[in-house]
Amino acid sequence: MIEGHCRRFTPKGAGFVKSVIAPMGLALFFLSSCAPRSPVTLTDSDDDATEAVISQAIGLLGNRYIDPLLPEQLTINAIEGLEAIDPEISVSLTPEDILARYGKNTVVTLPLPDDDETADENGHIHADIWAALVMDSLRTYRVYSPALRQASALEIQSRVIAGAIEGLDPYSRYENPNRAEISRDRREGYIGIGVDLIAGTGYPVVKKITENAPALKYGIHPGDQIISVDGTDLYNRSQLEVIDRLKGAPDSIAVLEINPTGSSLVRRLEVPRERIIARTVFPEIRNNVLIVEVRSFNNDTAAEIDQAIADAKIWSAGPLAGVILDLRGNRGGLLNQGVSVADAFLTSGPIGTTITRVPAAKHIFTSDDRDFTNGLPLVVLINGRTASSAELVAASLQDRGRAVLVGSTSFGKGSVQAINDLKNQGTITFTWSRLVAPSGYTFDRIGLHPAICTSEIGDHSPQQLISHAMDDKNALAKTMQAWRTVDFKNESSRAALRRACPPSYGTDKYDVDVALEVIKNPAAYGYFRQQSTLQTVAAQTID
Repeated sequence: MIEGHCRRFTPKGAGFVKSVIAPMGLALFFLSSCAPRSPVTLTDSDDDATEAVISQAIGLLGNRYIDPLLPEQLTINAIEGLEAIDPEISVSLTPEDILARYGKNTVVTLPLPDDDETADENGHIHADIWAALVMDSLRTYRVYSPALRQASALEIQSRVIAGAIEGLDPYSRYENPNRAEISRDRREGYIGIGVDLIAGTGYPVVKKITENAPALKYGIHPGDQIISVDGTDLYNRSQLEVIDRLKGAPDSIAVLEINPTGSSLVRRLEVPRERIIARTVFPEIRNNVLIVEVRSFNNDTAAEIDQAIADAKIWSAGPLAGVILDLRGNRGGLLNQGVSVADAFLTSGPIGTTITRVPAAKHIFTSDDRDFTNGLPLVVLINGRTASSAELVAASLQDRGRAVLVGSTSFGKGSVQAINDLKNQGTITFTWSRLVAPSGYTFDRIGLHPAICTSEIGDHSPQQLISHAMDDKNALAKTMQAWRTVDFKNESSRAALRRACPPSYGTDKYDVDVALEVIKNPAAYGYFRQQSTLQTVAAQTID
């Protein structure tokens, strides 16, 4: 640790942030002034920027969302987003017009464009026409609404885009620039010191520190306040600005002034910046079996899996007997990383495909004969929180006969979201395709069925559970056939199948014990693989 000097810390006025360590954990108290909100002066360039962002969002949704969307409805939804700023705002649609109301009065009637003006010959909507209608209504509402006149350009953009996307599906969303940068850093990593912060009022407070990050090595702790970075005072700075100032070039030095929690002194630290990305893979070796917990998929996950397998071959006390891939609680992440993780255990063949109306979202995923484990017995653990790209990994390994699934029915999120950067540095994320397993079924809304169900075990030992499952000859194969051929639109049929092995949500060691027993028992491993392996069915049409 490089520590230049300490000085006594004198807090600033009403915006000062106090941090207190309580017996039950960290409590953060924020003192803020109650001054009235200052008016915001918006320029023509602010409105131009807002119109450009709205046009971009409407274009992306109208042309790339998985289901066709009417541009006039997107426009109405976008305008309705302004209601979050002023509840007196309302809007309705007639066959010819958009009616913008304030209170009980219609304040402007906006004619809808002619059909031949709204899209090109390929059906791609002209988003700028619809964005202009949103802006026309916005300018009119400003005349009547004090709240809207006080709203910043970023707040207006956020409300309008959130309105446009609201209600499409549970996974489509808008993130403002602050949230977008945090999400981007988690997916891709960044160069910094590795702290999560609470900022915006007073001095920023350290909320959490990334494992093995420079901040941890140099003695920064949760609850500490960061007073300045590289000579810039951080009092009342926004979250985004603080994050940006803590970032920098690789191996550059962040000169920090830190007020440790519970102290009246300020410490000066020189902390080197490094690439920061959350660890997602947690391996251990037990009885010569590699157990790999994968919590999510970011840019480093596949490389971490490869390294875990390579390390296990070196450090195992004897020859590796098998691998347990623990995907319980893994809600997904980057799809390409999930595909690469599946590839690490497969010979050449299919991993999955997507179905969509959007040409750019159509993909066929295949494995490249990598199988780093050379065919070692493989068991995959799943539960009710295993979702999305984690489900694709498990489905491909199950369908290809490469792994035995143990646990409970998984979540059932077989949709793919596109993440798009907007011109205001925010992001819009929306569903644009659905995943199809190698056997041809989509697990969206139904999930995956494990070969060995542990969600209702009673007092059975792992050995008894395995033996009981093997006694019921061909039951698993029949269930898997029904699972893969169920009518996608028949909710009651899907629900009935899911009840055969209800979702569980814990990470009990019992699942691991069952997996270890399966790996030790070649007959059981072969039986469950054979009973749950690929049976090709026609890909389903999704309305």
